[in-house]
Amino acid sequence: MPAVLPDRIGAEEGAPTTVSQNALREWRPTLLRVPDGYRRVRDHWIPALVHRWTLTNLGLLALFLCLQFLIPARLVIGGLGAVGRPSVAIGVMLAFLWALSAIRPHHLPAGRQPIRWLMALFVGLQLLGNVIGFDRLPSAAEASSADRWLIFTVSIVGVTLVVADGIRTRRDLDRLLRLVILLAAIMSIIGMLQFAQIIDVTQYINIPGLRANSELIGVGERGDGNFPRVASTANHYIEFGVVLALVLPIALHYALFSPPGRTRAWRWVAVGVVAFGIPLSISRSAILTVAVTLGLLAVVWPWRQRYNALVIGILSLAVFHLVNRGVLGTIRALFTNAENDSSVTDRIARTGYVLDLWSLRPWFGRGAGMVTPEEYILLDNQVYVTLLAGGVIGVVGLALFFLVPYFMGRSLRLRGSNQETRHLGQSLAVAMPAALMASATFDSFSFATFVGVICIIIGAIGALWRLDDASPTNEIQLADPADKFVGTPIGANFRERFVALWIAARPRNYGRFSRPAQVAEPGETPVGGVDEPSARVVVESRGRAAVSRARHAR
Repeated sequence: MPAVLPDRIGAEEGAPTTVSQNALREWRPTLLRVPDGYRRVRDHWIPALVHRWTLTNLGLLALFLCLQFLIPARLVIGGLGAVGRPSVAIGVMLAFLWALSAIRPHHLPAGRQPIRWLMALFVGLQLLGNVIGFDRLPSAAEASSADRWLIFTVSIVGVTLVVADGIRTRRDLDRLLRLVILLAAIMSIIGMLQFAQIIDVTQYINIPGLRANSELIGVGERGDGNFPRVASTANHYIEFGVVLALVLPIALHYALFSPPGRTRAWRWVAVGVVAFGIPLSISRSAILTVAVTLGLLAVVWPWRQRYNALVIGILSLAVFHLVNRGVLGTIRALFTNAENDSSVTDRIARTGYVLDLWSLRPWFGRGAGMVTPEEYILLDNQVYVTLLAGGVIGVVGLALFFLVPYFMGRSLRLRGSNQETRHLGQSLAVAMPAALMASATFDSFSFATFVGVICIIIGAIGALWRLDDASPTNEIQLADPADKFVGTPIGANFRERFVALWIAARPRNYGRFSRPAQVAEPGETPVGGVDEPSARVVVESRGRAAVSRARHAR
């Protein structure tokens, strides 16, 4: 039956008019509109063996992740340079689709979404930096680098917003994060094959239309024993180890909350595979990232769970040491012998150069994306790069890029509707300070796989925030006695819990009388006698007046 709606053009107010179903269809651009004839054929004449499917947001994000993890980082679309990775192109398309949804009414989820404001601030700072950089008349190489950085920025924002606003259900969010774990495990396996010198899979990946932007990174050597260090499909050994370290807490979450049976076994295998690949990078940054992520994740665990994790960690290190003799010793030497390591001393020596160059343009820097190793020097520190490119304002924006999602994840940990949600919020949140710390040890935003994983995690925090209807005004949730993996937050009902602990710790005789009963004068009835059921005695106990009532006869 056709709908009856008030006519908006020329009719008197309140006069109903009949509107066809075609007029009620949502507006779509002509190029995206499905012809009616094709729709009828698709709905009624496609054979049962040919299943219909629709490319959803989750499908596009899965395609992005597969291109990000499974294709070597140095294979790019010809002519685009380092920004020509196929995954970056998918990110740009996702940004276009999100913008198309944003300009159409009621096509974005309702309610507050802090990730949108964060991405708007990030894009605004990059555009401002681009204008300031071109105002100082940069060189041709700097201008080309700035253009590539803008393309990369659009891709970053597109992926993040589509995850935050495009994931419809909690089930889809779990699927996306489990896919990240699976691809990280495959990436780790490729690295293990390289480390064992069985086969270097990356040398055999050849995709038409893609060419190597530079020579594919192979197996390197580090330490006195010349132990191999691997990068798998990543662009560098550091990126390989740091990415696996960021995914490890998420893998632990799904292993801890998996149902009994084969599923749980496979998820723990994924945890072991991801963890096993981290030390194969022989990277200080990766080890520090693991320490930060697992340390912050253990904060929410009860003491029993922390003890179990400590025992499992020690046993795992012992097994790894037996399998790969000398690797752990080499990693330990990276920290104990850091003062003699050229990679550390060179980074420290660059500090004076960075401060001198920064003092020339301290607030807004030299231009977003314009500080390149070719034009300046290899800084190997994203904080230094951002300080020169964006000045103090750029560094503040970089800190907010990581810290706003962290506090959102922490809010989910404190106020989530159930134990699993609270633990997932913490598992996602711990990646943010770890990534910020790692960014101070290498130029992280020059590595697309690292940035892609960070964008997925930030978007997942935003999606979980929306799906769980989180808000800072919600009450802090107490742990249920049956909760095994999440304890009660320290700040939850602090006053009431402190009073309860004080009462529980108070000595048993606290407040009781220690003075003997008063002696009655001749002719008076003794206090506390059998014939006098009531009296009032005031005594002092530990500096306080304690009043005890007893009945006496008048």
